[in-house]
Amino acid sequence: MPNVWKRRSLSRNMQVIWLGMLALLALAGCATAPSASSPGPDGTAPAAKPAPIALVIGDSQANAGNAVPTSDSWVSQGLAQAGYVPRIEGYGGTGFLKGRPQDGHPSYRESLKKGVYDLPENNVGLVVVQGGGNDLKYPDRKIEAAASDTVEMLKLKYPDVPFAVVSPLNQGGDPASRRVEVSKILANVAEQQDAAFIDATGWVAEKRLARYLYEDGLHLKPEGHSLLAPVFAEALHDAGLAAVAPANEG
Repeated sequence: MPNVWKRRSLSRNMQVIWLGMLALLALAGCATAPSASSPGPDGTAPAAKPAPIALVIGDSQANAGNAVPTSDSWVSQGLAQAGYVPRIEGYGGTGFLKGRPQDGHPSYRESLKKGVYDLPENNVGLVVVQGGGNDLKYPDRKIEAAASDTVEMLKLKYPDVPFAVVSPLNQGGDPASRRVEVSKILANVAEQQDAAFIDATGWVAEKRLARYLYEDGLHLKPEGHSLLAPVFAEALHDAGLAAVAPANEG
């Protein structure tokens, strides 16, 4: 019996020693293994992942103008507040059907067909198709077809990227405005193309921004762009499209 107890005691001691050695090896591995935030071999910090690009096909609301830089448009500012690097590929006076051929700026659809836009190849996190305010004179069915073609062509290039279709503003606030009708057409297109739809027709009236419009009654002054930007950022967040939470959230 004493020999049996000695053998069992020796076996338990060997197990304890073996487990202790494994624990020491594990601790040594944790101490030496590099983490995602550890400096590299040369002592430099690893490069931070760049913010995703939000590609915008839009009109003067995105491109700004009237002495307002593109980077200060409500579209650009709103996307930046939502965590994106805005990439605006659009021109004032254009739309899904409306172009400015005299200036070398075709419609959205024709620009995509002809390769006019400089579309990014990598790191695109969101595609925004904004506009319709310059297409008011066209029949509903033509607007719908052109908008659908526009989104479809972009989806072929960016099949795994979320999309948002943003309606025109309704600067006058009239609920019977043609701009509201075009917005409903775009909402149908967004649903058909599995894209989020953001209705911006009520923003100017709801936020009382008409006083920040230029005399043309269509384009916002710098203050108006800055005030509308967080409204757009919040709409992106509500649609589940923001890359970061809005600044007013904890």
